[in-house]
Amino acid sequence: MFRIARQLVAALAILVGVLALGTTAASAHATLESSSPADGQSVLTSPSEIRITFSEAVTTISGGLSVLDADGKTIDTGNSEIVDGRTLVAPISESLSDGTYVATYRVLSADGHPVSGSLLFGVGEGALDRSALPSSNGDRLWEIIGGISRFIIYLAALVAAGVAFFLAFIHDRAEDRWRIVPFVRIGSILALFSAIGIVMSQAALLTGKGAGAVTDSTVLRDVLNQNLGWSLALLMIGLAAVHLSTDIAKKMVSQSLALSGGLAVTVSFAVWGHATELSPTAISLAANAIHATAAALWLGGLVGLVMVLSLRAPETVRSTAGIIGRFSLVAFWSVIALTIAGLTLTITGSDASLNSILTTTWGQLILAKIGLTLIVVLIAAWNRRKLVPSLITPTEDTSELAVRWATLLRTIRAEAVLLVAVIALTAIVVNVPPARTAVVATTDRVDTTQRVDTGTVQLSVDPAIVGPNTVAVRYADETGQPVNVANSMSIEFSQPSAGLEPITRQVPASEPGVFVIQGNELSIPGTWTITIAVRTGDFTEQRTSFEVSVRR
Repeated sequence: MFRIARQLVAALAILVGVLALGTTAASAHATLESSSPADGQSVLTSPSEIRITFSEAVTTISGGLSVLDADGKTIDTGNSEIVDGRTLVAPISESLSDGTYVATYRVLSADGHPVSGSLLFGVGEGALDRSALPSSNGDRLWEIIGGISRFIIYLAALVAAGVAFFLAFIHDRAEDRWRIVPFVRIGSILALFSAIGIVMSQAALLTGKGAGAVTDSTVLRDVLNQNLGWSLALLMIGLAAVHLSTDIAKKMVSQSLALSGGLAVTVSFAVWGHATELSPTAISLAANAIHATAAALWLGGLVGLVMVLSLRAPETVRSTAGIIGRFSLVAFWSVIALTIAGLTLTITGSDASLNSILTTTWGQLILAKIGLTLIVVLIAAWNRRKLVPSLITPTEDTSELAVRWATLLRTIRAEAVLLVAVIALTAIVVNVPPARTAVVATTDRVDTTQRVDTGTVQLSVDPAIVGPNTVAVRYADETGQPVNVANSMSIEFSQPSAGLEPITRQVPASEPGVFVIQGNELSIPGTWTITIAVRTGDFTEQRTSFEVSVRR
């Protein structure tokens, strides 16, 4: 048990490092699609409201949208609300003086993940003060705490449910079962504390108020009123059942509690997260539940079998053969179920697009999970076809029997450690936008650069779909440093193939070399010509044209 504990601590340390390096406060599943004013835009007159539109439906729990001046003073009315499901609006009650302002938002994505961020805008013609952007270090810490809590709750709950099933259906009910029971009880307790960590991180991320947010009954109610509350309630009921199953002497009652409680545990993971938003929803939810159930049976069985082989001598192989055979059968069907369910979740999460799997963080993490799982399957197949039969085959050579016994123990430990690594990757995957979402967020945006006399000019159009778009132009020298080419520029939108004459807009510089405009000029799908013109001297003008595809 102590060796397994050390290995779990090492896996947890690796997970902390990965989360610390790769997690950002904005890692969630609804992405900012557009805003008015746009991020980095300076407007000549004070806006009456701030609008932020997301890629999918969001809700405000205890956060919302706040507007601050450069000194951190709140200047909105405090009555932000969701309009049309995806747009967050904060009214401004007073006329804003010239200067830099920050809009910060905290909402809940449709799949239950907090979404937060900030954007800058200016009033007047002065340059933006980028030092006004708030630090996100507090959110990063709570993202890491949330990720660690998810890893522990997955590992602890799956081990508790799987070991309870092992004791009820696979073990031969010998006295050494009481040395295995603590895995169920300790796992249940760890899962309980991890659930508290998840609730605390959700409350902190949705309010920005740190650990104290969870002491606010309104915030706590808002957090638990989402699918997270149902998920945790089902999880706790399931853990209570599997815990009781280890204390019941009557075999049928013990098996009923282990089976029903284990299913409650594994189904709870499908109630909150990606599966609730992927379509078709019923298939996604079923695949998620089957995936967790198969993982629990496999991992819990491995833990139980490691303990049996560690506690018993090789000479007991004949009495232990029944346990090994029953586990081998359960593991075989678990692998098949895990494969089918995992493939289904990968297809629904990526819209069956190989490109999205290969080019997104979600897809690459899924490929890493598949790779590790494949290694475990190969080890398990070797055990099932070669090692287990050779171990059960009668032999008079006790030293050879001891070698086979020790080899089986080592390989099963390796399987268990690799499955723990797979669960660690799962804890990270659930906080990354699925490929089908990430691809939309990354491929619709247009970024293109051309060389000009002053160096380079970059044009960004986001999201490059019909309707409101943010168009940003950035001039830089050969080293990539901003070039102050002019105080203002003109930008022309035209679509010659549709007979649309140029729509011209004057855009002031939001900062040296940077021009941002947001509007509905890109009103129909097709290929648009966007021409940028800046006066680089009294008698000279620099014109640059880009071809941009806009979809419906």
